[in-house]
Amino acid sequence: MKNFKEFDEVINRYGTNSCKWDECREACGNKDILQLSVADMDFKSPKEILNKMHKIVEHGIFGYTMFPESFYESIVNWYYKRHNWKLEKDWVLYSPRVGIGASLIIQNMTEKGDGIILQTPAYPTLTEVIVKNERKLIENPLVLKNGKYKIDLSELEKQIDEKTKMFILCNPHNPTGRVFSLEELSEITKFCKKHNLIILSDEIHSDLVFKPNKHIPIASIPEAQEISIVCSSITKTFNLPGVITSNMIIPNKEIREKVKKILDVAVIHNPNIFAAGITEVAYNECEYWLDDVLDYILENKNYLKEYLEKYLPKLKLIDSEGTYLSWIDYRELGIDGKSLQKLFVDEAGVNVYMGEHFGDSGKGFIRVNLATPKSIIEQFLTNVRKVLKDK
Repeated sequence: MKNFKEFDEVINRYGTNSCKWDECREACGNKDILQLSVADMDFKSPKEILNKMHKIVEHGIFGYTMFPESFYESIVNWYYKRHNWKLEKDWVLYSPRVGIGASLIIQNMTEKGDGIILQTPAYPTLTEVIVKNERKLIENPLVLKNGKYKIDLSELEKQIDEKTKMFILCNPHNPTGRVFSLEELSEITKFCKKHNLIILSDEIHSDLVFKPNKHIPIASIPEAQEISIVCSSITKTFNLPGVITSNMIIPNKEIREKVKKILDVAVIHNPNIFAAGITEVAYNECEYWLDDVLDYILENKNYLKEYLEKYLPKLKLIDSEGTYLSWIDYRELGIDGKSLQKLFVDEAGVNVYMGEHFGDSGKGFIRVNLATPKSIIEQFLTNVRKVLKDK
């Protein structure tokens, strides 16, 4: 049994300008309750990354920064080691956030009114970059069958036309935790090639996959390589979302040059002071930490599953293959989302994301963040069990 003492530590995050804790406390009526909604971890990042940040701070000069060759090499080496994908460093472009990159691409590579396909339920930002840019959202709902979500493209042909330009993929999928198979990704690729669609793939959770499942970058599939843009980052992997840094990996030179110009026009040139240095350290020195944190999250997931089956059988855990997010079906309770959320916040003292946050196809579900000390998961379950004992 590994020693998970560092992940067991409960760290008070209130008063740190935390979206997960401070902002959500305000949304919950300024109650100090357990926050299990926003997708970041309640764990300190690896010590090697913290040490690198300290060195940068101690230097004391925070001038404009650039990306050295070693930055690109760390990404290339990571993808080959972790995902068996031999990419070229020229394929890598910098974007502050996945959402920023996606929005800029949609603004500049599609027209208002163009159709963009998105598999739902979906991480809200992916919906917003379509809708807020005045593009047509074409939903392709994942189908829940025998406790597992599966893709279903059978009705999609009827929904698209010549103005449909893009397929947004989220893999591993947020919020359901699916890690799509080669067969599924090949089916999506075949559909997109048939209809001349660009694949914009949000793969920010790509490193957070439970064995024996494996993440397959869409652009590593030969047939998909020329039509794919892969968005990734160290931020979910090593709990660094506040640093604001991400990459776009684009093998197709023509698409890559278009995106380069888009970024240039948006004046996205220099990363923040930490981005390059900690990316290198993360990918070169911190794989051990990722393996440990995945083991810990898996233990939390297994504990959650066993507890629900024993004490809260009307709550059904959808067995995820990746991410640190659990997707739970509460439809057997016969309670609507607003009522259940009020019950959770006011009586159980816990806050999670209700399924409606992810669109209409998320109704009847909740998303719970498992990247937190086990004691918080235990307290969450104890509190929920008390308020649902008569339901």
